[in-house]
Amino acid sequence: MHIYLVGIAGSMTAPLAIALQKQGHKVTGSDQEKTFPPYRQQLKKANILINQTPINSEIDLAIIGSSYLFFKKTREDFEAVKAQKIPYISATEYLSKNLIKENSILVAGSYGKTTISAALAHLLSQAKLNPSYMFGGQSLNRLDSLHFSDSTWSVLEADESINGLDTKAKFLYYPVKYLILTSALWEHKESYRSDAKNFAAFLELVKKIPSDGLLIYNQNDTSILPLLPHVKCQKIAYQKTSLSTSLIGKYNQENLGAVETLAQNINISPQIIKKSLSSFKGVKRRLELCAQAGGIIFIDDFAQSANRIKAALEVIKNTYPKSHLKVFYEAHASFMQYRSGVKQLCSVFNLADETVIFQLKFNSKISTKDRIVAKDFLEIIPQSLYLPLASDVIKHYRKTLKKGDILIHFSSGGVEGQKTFRKIINLYK
Repeated sequence: MHIYLVGIAGSMTAPLAIALQKQGHKVTGSDQEKTFPPYRQQLKKANILINQTPINSEIDLAIIGSSYLFFKKTREDFEAVKAQKIPYISATEYLSKNLIKENSILVAGSYGKTTISAALAHLLSQAKLNPSYMFGGQSLNRLDSLHFSDSTWSVLEADESINGLDTKAKFLYYPVKYLILTSALWEHKESYRSDAKNFAAFLELVKKIPSDGLLIYNQNDTSILPLLPHVKCQKIAYQKTSLSTSLIGKYNQENLGAVETLAQNINISPQIIKKSLSSFKGVKRRLELCAQAGGIIFIDDFAQSANRIKAALEVIKNTYPKSHLKVFYEAHASFMQYRSGVKQLCSVFNLADETVIFQLKFNSKISTKDRIVAKDFLEIIPQSLYLPLASDVIKHYRKTLKKGDILIHFSSGGVEGQKTFRKIINLYK
Protein backbone atom coordinates (compact mmCIF):
# COMPACT_ATOMS: atom_id res chain seq x y z
CA MET A 1 0.00 0.00 0.00
CA HIS A 2 0.95 3.63 -0.45
CA ILE A 3 0.30 5.21 2.96
CA TYR A 4 0.47 8.99 3.37
CA LEU A 5 0.80 10.55 6.84
CA VAL A 6 -0.47 14.09 7.37
CA GLY A 7 1.64 15.53 10.21
CA ILE A 8 4.34 12.91 9.71
CA ALA A 9 7.14 14.43 11.82
CA GLY A 10 5.62 13.86 15.27
CA SER A 11 6.41 11.71 18.30
CA MET A 12 3.73 9.20 17.28
CA THR A 13 3.67 9.58 13.51
CA ALA A 14 7.40 9.48 12.68
CA PRO A 15 7.95 6.10 14.42
CA LEU A 16 4.67 4.89 12.86
CA ALA A 17 5.88 5.89 9.38
CA ILE A 18 9.15 4.01 9.87
CA ALA A 19 7.37 0.91 11.22
CA LEU A 20 4.95 0.91 8.28
CA GLN A 21 7.86 1.14 5.86
CA LYS A 22 9.45 -1.89 7.55
CA GLN A 23 6.20 -3.77 6.90
CA GLY A 24 6.74 -3.19 3.19
CA HIS A 25 4.45 -0.23 2.58
CA LYS A 26 5.40 2.79 0.51
CA VAL A 27 5.30 5.64 3.03
CA THR A 28 5.28 9.38 2.34
CA GLY A 29 3.77 12.35 4.11
CA SER A 30 3.58 16.03 4.89
CA ASP A 31 4.15 18.40 7.77
CA GLN A 32 4.86 22.03 8.48
CA GLU A 33 7.72 23.39 6.38
CA LYS A 34 10.07 23.51 9.36
CA THR A 35 10.33 20.10 11.02
CA PHE A 36 12.48 19.35 14.04
CA PRO A 37 14.85 16.76 15.46
CA PRO A 38 14.92 13.94 16.29
CA TYR A 39 12.00 13.05 14.01
CA ARG A 40 13.32 14.92 10.97
CA GLN A 41 16.59 12.97 11.11
CA GLN A 42 14.80 9.66 11.73
CA LEU A 43 12.62 10.11 8.65
CA LYS A 44 15.56 11.26 6.53
CA LYS A 45 17.61 8.23 7.57
CA ALA A 46 14.71 6.00 6.53
CA ASN A 47 14.48 7.83 3.16
CA ILE A 48 10.87 8.83 3.87
CA LEU A 49 9.95 11.93 1.88
CA ILE A 50 8.23 14.93 3.50
CA ASN A 51 6.22 17.44 1.44
CA GLN A 52 7.41 15.97 -1.86
CA THR A 53 4.53 13.70 -2.86
CA PRO A 54 1.33 14.96 -4.53
CA ILE A 55 -1.93 14.05 -2.85
CA ASN A 56 -3.77 12.04 -5.50
CA SER A 57 -5.53 8.76 -6.19
CA GLU A 58 -2.25 6.82 -6.07
CA ILE A 59 -2.43 7.07 -2.27
CA ASP A 60 -4.28 4.07 -0.79
CA LEU A 61 -4.66 5.36 2.77
CA ALA A 62 -4.02 8.62 4.62
CA ILE A 63 -3.22 8.57 8.34
CA ILE A 64 -3.96 11.89 10.03
CA GLY A 65 -1.62 12.85 12.87
CA SER A 66 -2.85 14.46 16.08
CA SER A 67 -1.03 17.74 15.35
CA TYR A 68 -2.50 18.37 11.91
CA LEU A 69 -4.78 21.19 13.14
CA PHE A 70 -1.82 23.22 14.39
CA PHE A 71 -0.37 24.08 10.98
CA LYS A 72 -1.80 25.60 7.80
CA LYS A 73 0.08 23.15 5.57
CA THR A 74 -1.34 20.05 7.26
CA ARG A 75 -4.84 21.49 7.48
CA GLU A 76 -4.76 22.12 3.73
CA ASP A 77 -3.42 18.62 3.08
CA PHE A 78 -6.22 17.03 5.07
CA GLU A 79 -8.73 18.99 2.99
CA ALA A 80 -6.97 17.71 -0.15
CA VAL A 81 -7.22 14.12 1.14
CA LYS A 82 -10.98 14.54 1.58
CA ALA A 83 -11.38 16.26 -1.79
CA GLN A 84 -9.60 13.36 -3.52
CA LYS A 85 -11.84 10.91 -1.62
CA ILE A 86 -8.78 9.09 -0.29
CA PRO A 87 -9.65 6.75 2.62
CA TYR A 88 -8.31 8.20 5.86
CA ILE A 89 -8.03 7.34 9.54
CA SER A 90 -6.59 9.10 12.59
CA ALA A 91 -3.22 7.89 13.88
CA THR A 92 -4.93 7.07 17.18
CA GLU A 93 -7.49 4.79 15.54
CA TYR A 94 -4.87 3.21 13.29
CA LEU A 95 -2.87 2.12 16.33
CA SER A 96 -6.04 0.92 18.04
CA LYS A 97 -6.90 -1.32 15.09
CA ASN A 98 -3.42 -2.50 14.10
CA LEU A 99 -1.09 -2.44 17.11
CA ILE A 100 -3.29 -3.41 20.07
CA LYS A 101 -3.47 -7.15 20.75
CA GLU A 102 -5.49 -9.59 22.87
CA ASN A 103 -3.15 -9.07 25.83
CA SER A 104 -3.17 -5.28 25.70
CA ILE A 105 -1.09 -3.41 28.26
CA LEU A 106 -1.75 0.33 28.52
CA VAL A 107 0.39 2.71 30.55
CA ALA A 108 -1.44 5.90 31.56
CA GLY A 109 -1.01 8.83 33.94
CA SER A 110 0.61 12.24 34.12
CA TYR A 111 4.18 10.99 34.47
CA GLY A 112 6.38 7.91 34.12
CA LYS A 113 4.53 6.58 31.06
CA THR A 114 7.46 6.57 28.65
CA THR A 115 9.96 4.96 31.02
CA ILE A 116 7.47 2.28 32.09
CA SER A 117 6.35 1.55 28.51
CA ALA A 118 9.93 1.31 27.24
CA ALA A 119 10.92 -0.94 30.16
CA LEU A 120 7.92 -3.20 29.50
CA ALA A 121 8.74 -3.43 25.80
CA HIS A 122 12.31 -4.37 26.75
CA LEU A 123 11.20 -6.94 29.33
CA LEU A 124 8.55 -8.62 27.17
CA SER A 125 11.04 -8.78 24.30
CA GLN A 126 13.60 -10.39 26.61
CA ALA A 127 10.89 -12.86 27.69
CA LYS A 128 10.43 -13.85 23.99
CA LEU A 129 6.82 -12.61 23.95
CA ASN A 130 7.62 -10.43 20.91
CA PRO A 131 5.19 -7.61 21.78
CA SER A 132 3.87 -4.90 19.53
CA TYR A 133 4.61 -1.63 21.29
CA MET A 134 4.73 2.15 21.13
CA PHE A 135 6.28 4.66 23.50
CA GLY A 136 6.92 8.37 23.00
CA GLY A 137 10.66 8.59 23.49
CA GLN A 138 14.03 7.18 22.50
CA SER A 139 15.13 4.05 24.33
CA LEU A 140 18.76 3.93 25.41
CA ASN A 141 18.53 0.16 24.77
CA ARG A 142 18.07 1.05 21.08
CA LEU A 143 14.57 -0.35 20.79
CA ASP A 144 12.48 1.20 18.04
CA SER A 145 9.85 3.56 19.46
CA LEU A 146 7.12 1.66 17.61
CA HIS A 147 7.05 -1.97 16.55
CA PHE A 148 4.41 -4.22 14.98
CA SER A 149 4.50 -7.96 15.66
CA ASP A 150 2.21 -10.96 15.15
CA SER A 151 2.19 -12.00 18.84
CA THR A 152 -0.79 -11.68 21.19
CA TRP A 153 0.94 -9.04 23.36
CA SER A 154 1.08 -5.26 23.05
CA VAL A 155 2.36 -2.35 25.14
CA LEU A 156 1.17 1.19 24.52
CA GLU A 157 1.94 4.51 26.16
CA ALA A 158 -1.58 5.93 26.34
CA ASP A 159 -2.38 9.49 27.34
CA GLU A 160 -5.59 11.38 27.95
CA SER A 161 -5.05 14.22 25.47
CA ILE A 162 -7.68 14.98 22.81
CA ASN A 163 -6.11 16.22 19.56
CA GLY A 164 -6.62 16.17 15.81
CA LEU A 165 -9.52 13.91 14.83
CA ASP A 166 -9.87 12.55 18.38
CA THR A 167 -13.28 13.14 19.94
CA LYS A 168 -12.35 11.62 23.30
CA ALA A 169 -9.23 10.82 25.32
CA LYS A 170 -6.69 8.89 23.29
CA PHE A 171 -6.53 6.08 25.83
CA LEU A 172 -10.28 5.47 25.44
CA TYR A 173 -9.75 4.38 21.83
CA TYR A 174 -7.50 1.51 22.89
CA PRO A 175 -8.77 -1.88 24.13
CA VAL A 176 -7.18 -2.73 27.48
CA LYS A 177 -6.67 -5.85 29.57
CA TYR A 178 -3.81 -4.70 31.80
CA LEU A 179 -3.48 -1.09 32.93
CA ILE A 180 -0.58 0.56 34.73
CA LEU A 181 -1.77 3.87 36.15
CA THR A 182 0.75 6.33 37.59
CA SER A 183 -1.68 9.16 38.36
CA ALA A 184 -4.94 10.81 37.30
CA LEU A 185 -3.88 14.43 37.65
CA TRP A 186 -5.38 17.19 35.51
CA GLU A 187 -2.49 17.82 33.13
CA HIS A 188 -4.04 18.47 29.71
CA LYS A 189 -5.95 21.66 30.39
CA GLU A 190 -6.23 22.28 26.67
CA SER A 191 -8.32 19.08 26.45
CA TYR A 192 -10.40 19.35 29.64
CA ARG A 193 -12.05 22.47 30.98
CA SER A 194 -12.17 21.17 34.54
CA ASP A 195 -10.61 18.65 36.88
CA ALA A 196 -13.99 16.87 36.96
CA LYS A 197 -13.97 16.32 33.18
CA ASN A 198 -10.39 15.04 33.37
CA PHE A 199 -11.37 12.67 36.19
CA ALA A 200 -14.33 11.42 34.14
CA ALA A 201 -11.95 10.34 31.35
CA PHE A 202 -9.81 8.33 33.78
CA LEU A 203 -12.93 6.86 35.35
CA GLU A 204 -14.12 5.64 31.96
CA LEU A 205 -10.68 4.13 31.36
CA VAL A 206 -10.55 2.05 34.55
CA LYS A 207 -14.12 0.88 33.97
CA LYS A 208 -12.99 -0.55 30.61
CA ILE A 209 -10.65 -3.08 32.25
CA PRO A 210 -12.37 -6.50 32.04
CA SER A 211 -12.99 -8.59 35.15
CA ASP A 212 -10.15 -10.95 34.16
CA GLY A 213 -7.81 -7.99 33.65
CA LEU A 214 -5.52 -6.23 36.10
CA LEU A 215 -4.91 -2.70 37.39
CA ILE A 216 -1.41 -1.91 38.65
CA TYR A 217 -1.55 1.50 40.32
CA ASN A 218 0.56 4.05 42.16
CA GLN A 219 -0.74 4.15 45.72
CA ASN A 220 1.35 7.24 46.46
CA ASP A 221 -0.70 9.40 44.09
CA THR A 222 -3.92 10.42 45.80
CA SER A 223 -5.61 11.37 42.52
CA ILE A 224 -6.00 7.64 41.80
CA LEU A 225 -7.73 6.67 45.04
CA PRO A 226 -11.28 7.84 44.10
CA LEU A 227 -11.09 5.62 40.99
CA LEU A 228 -10.45 2.38 42.85
CA PRO A 229 -14.03 1.62 44.02
CA HIS A 230 -15.12 1.59 40.37
CA VAL A 231 -12.61 -1.07 39.25
CA LYS A 232 -14.12 -4.52 38.63
CA CYS A 233 -10.84 -6.40 38.16
CA GLN A 234 -8.00 -7.27 40.52
CA LYS A 235 -6.01 -4.20 41.57
CA ILE A 236 -2.48 -4.18 42.96
CA ALA A 237 -0.46 -1.24 44.24
CA TYR A 238 3.14 -1.05 43.09
CA GLN A 239 6.18 -0.13 45.16
CA LYS A 240 9.80 0.77 44.45
CA THR A 241 11.73 -2.12 42.97
CA SER A 242 14.38 -3.72 45.13
CA LEU A 243 16.19 -5.10 42.09
CA SER A 244 19.50 -3.71 40.89
CA THR A 245 19.18 -0.99 38.24
CA SER A 246 21.36 1.68 36.68
CA LEU A 247 18.54 4.26 36.89
CA ILE A 248 18.76 6.78 39.70
CA GLY A 249 15.98 8.24 41.80
CA LYS A 250 12.89 7.26 43.74
CA TYR A 251 10.53 7.74 40.82
CA ASN A 252 12.57 5.57 38.50
CA GLN A 253 12.59 2.90 41.20
CA GLU A 254 8.80 3.19 41.35
CA ASN A 255 8.49 3.07 37.55
CA LEU A 256 10.45 -0.16 37.45
CA GLY A 257 8.45 -1.40 40.43
CA ALA A 258 5.30 -1.04 38.31
CA VAL A 259 6.93 -3.08 35.54
CA GLU A 260 8.11 -5.71 38.01
CA THR A 261 4.65 -6.02 39.59
CA LEU A 262 2.92 -6.53 36.25
CA ALA A 263 5.56 -8.99 35.06
CA GLN A 264 5.13 -11.09 38.20
CA ASN A 265 1.38 -11.24 37.60
CA ILE A 266 1.63 -12.36 33.98
CA ASN A 267 3.91 -15.23 34.99
CA ILE A 268 7.25 -14.01 33.70
CA SER A 269 10.05 -15.79 35.54
CA PRO A 270 11.94 -13.97 38.31
CA GLN A 271 15.21 -14.61 36.46
CA ILE A 272 14.00 -12.83 33.31
CA ILE A 273 12.53 -9.95 35.34
CA LYS A 274 15.81 -9.47 37.19
CA LYS A 275 17.93 -9.69 34.04
CA SER A 276 15.67 -7.35 32.06
CA LEU A 277 15.34 -4.62 34.67
CA SER A 278 19.06 -4.66 35.45
CA SER A 279 19.87 -4.30 31.73
CA PHE A 280 17.29 -1.56 31.07
CA LYS A 281 19.23 1.66 30.43
CA GLY A 282 16.30 4.08 30.46
CA VAL A 283 15.00 6.66 28.02
CA LYS A 284 16.64 9.76 26.63
CA ARG A 285 15.84 12.97 28.54
CA ARG A 286 14.74 11.18 31.72
CA LEU A 287 17.44 12.18 34.23
CA GLU A 288 19.89 11.63 31.39
CA LEU A 289 23.50 12.47 32.17
CA CYS A 290 24.36 14.09 28.84
CA ALA A 291 27.92 15.18 29.41
CA GLN A 292 30.70 15.88 31.89
CA ALA A 293 32.92 18.67 30.65
CA GLY A 294 35.17 21.20 32.32
CA GLY A 295 34.36 19.67 35.70
CA ILE A 296 30.65 20.42 35.14
CA ILE A 297 27.88 17.80 34.94
CA PHE A 298 25.06 18.35 32.44
CA ILE A 299 21.71 16.57 32.98
CA ASP A 300 18.66 16.66 30.72
CA ASP A 301 15.20 15.81 32.04
CA PHE A 302 11.63 15.84 30.75
CA ALA A 303 10.04 16.92 34.05
CA GLN A 304 7.45 19.71 34.05
CA SER A 305 5.09 18.96 36.94
CA ALA A 306 5.97 20.20 40.42
CA ASN A 307 6.40 16.79 42.04
CA ARG A 308 8.62 15.50 39.24
CA ILE A 309 10.91 18.54 39.21
CA LYS A 310 11.22 18.45 42.99
CA ALA A 311 11.92 14.71 42.96
CA ALA A 312 14.55 15.10 40.23
CA LEU A 313 16.35 17.85 42.17
CA GLU A 314 16.27 15.73 45.35
CA VAL A 315 17.77 12.76 43.51
CA ILE A 316 20.52 14.89 41.97
CA LYS A 317 21.30 16.60 45.28
CA ASN A 318 21.47 13.25 47.09
CA THR A 319 23.72 11.83 44.38
CA TYR A 320 26.00 14.89 44.24
CA PRO A 321 25.64 16.50 47.70
CA LYS A 322 28.64 18.84 47.35
CA SER A 323 27.69 20.28 43.96
CA HIS A 324 25.87 23.51 43.22
CA LEU A 325 22.64 22.86 41.30
CA LYS A 326 21.74 25.28 38.53
CA VAL A 327 18.51 24.90 36.56
CA PHE A 328 17.76 25.89 32.98
CA TYR A 329 13.96 25.66 32.90
CA GLU A 330 11.57 25.68 29.92
CA ALA A 331 7.90 25.86 30.94
CA HIS A 332 6.84 23.96 27.85
CA ALA A 333 3.94 21.77 29.03
CA SER A 334 0.44 23.02 28.26
CA PHE A 335 -0.54 23.20 31.94
CA MET A 336 2.42 25.50 32.63
CA GLN A 337 0.91 28.14 30.36
CA TYR A 338 -1.70 28.82 33.03
CA ARG A 339 -1.19 30.80 36.23
CA SER A 340 -2.79 27.95 38.16
CA GLY A 341 0.05 25.70 36.96
CA VAL A 342 2.76 28.10 38.10
CA LYS A 343 1.31 28.23 41.63
CA GLN A 344 2.22 24.56 42.04
CA LEU A 345 5.93 25.47 41.79
CA CYS A 346 6.08 27.11 45.21
CA SER A 347 9.15 25.65 47.06
CA VAL A 348 9.82 23.19 44.19
CA PHE A 349 13.12 24.82 43.16
CA ASN A 350 14.43 25.39 46.69
CA LEU A 351 17.30 22.94 46.22
CA ALA A 352 18.54 24.87 43.20
CA ASP A 353 21.15 27.56 43.73
CA GLU A 354 19.83 29.36 40.65
CA THR A 355 17.00 28.92 38.13
CA VAL A 356 17.08 30.49 34.67
CA ILE A 357 13.64 30.62 33.06
CA PHE A 358 13.74 30.45 29.26
CA GLN A 359 11.30 31.99 26.76
CA LEU A 360 7.63 31.39 27.59
CA LYS A 361 5.13 30.04 25.09
CA PHE A 362 2.36 32.43 24.10
CA ASN A 363 -1.13 31.03 23.63
CA SER A 364 -3.67 33.61 22.50
CA LYS A 365 -6.50 31.21 23.35
CA ILE A 366 -5.76 31.61 27.06
CA SER A 367 -7.27 34.73 28.62
CA THR A 368 -4.91 37.41 29.95
CA LYS A 369 -6.32 36.71 33.41
CA ASP A 370 -5.21 33.05 33.26
CA ARG A 371 -2.13 33.31 31.01
CA ILE A 372 1.33 33.23 32.61
CA VAL A 373 3.88 36.02 32.34
CA ALA A 374 7.51 35.97 33.47
CA LYS A 375 6.69 37.85 36.67
CA ASP A 376 4.56 34.91 37.86
CA PHE A 377 7.62 32.66 37.86
CA LEU A 378 10.00 35.20 39.35
CA GLU A 379 7.69 35.80 42.31
CA ILE A 380 7.47 32.09 43.17
CA ILE A 381 10.90 30.67 42.30
CA PRO A 382 13.79 31.86 44.53
CA GLN A 383 17.12 32.88 42.97
CA SER A 384 15.50 33.05 39.54
CA LEU A 385 15.91 35.20 36.45
CA TYR A 386 14.10 35.37 33.14
CA LEU A 387 16.26 35.16 30.01
CA PRO A 388 14.03 34.72 26.95
CA LEU A 389 16.83 34.98 24.38
CA ALA A 390 19.08 32.00 23.68
CA SER A 391 22.10 34.27 23.20
CA ASP A 392 21.63 35.74 26.69
CA VAL A 393 21.29 32.28 28.24
CA ILE A 394 24.53 31.12 26.61
CA LYS A 395 26.32 34.31 27.65
CA HIS A 396 25.07 33.89 31.24
CA TYR A 397 26.30 30.32 31.59
CA ARG A 398 29.61 31.13 29.90
CA LYS A 399 30.23 33.60 32.72
CA THR A 400 28.73 31.76 35.69
CA LEU A 401 29.23 27.98 35.37
CA LYS A 402 32.15 26.73 37.44
CA LYS A 403 33.90 23.45 38.10
CA GLY A 404 31.77 21.37 40.47
CA ASP A 405 28.46 22.81 39.22
CA ILE A 406 25.60 20.74 37.82
CA LEU A 407 23.37 22.24 35.13
CA ILE A 408 19.95 20.60 34.80
CA HIS A 409 17.77 21.31 31.79
CA PHE A 410 14.04 20.73 32.43
CA SER A 411 11.82 20.72 29.34
CA SER A 412 9.14 18.51 27.77
CA GLY A 413 9.76 19.98 24.31
CA GLY A 414 11.16 23.18 22.92
CA VAL A 415 13.62 22.74 20.07
CA GLU A 416 15.27 26.10 20.76
CA GLY A 417 15.93 25.09 24.36
CA GLN A 418 17.52 21.80 23.32
CA LYS A 419 19.79 23.59 20.85
CA THR A 420 20.72 26.15 23.48
CA PHE A 421 21.51 23.45 26.06
CA ARG A 422 23.79 21.69 23.55
CA LYS A 423 25.58 24.95 22.79
CA ILE A 424 26.18 25.50 26.51
CA ILE A 425 27.67 22.01 26.82
CA ASN A 426 29.93 22.67 23.83
CA LEU A 427 31.33 25.77 25.57
CA TYR A 428 33.07 23.49 28.06
CA LYS A 429 34.14 20.58 25.86
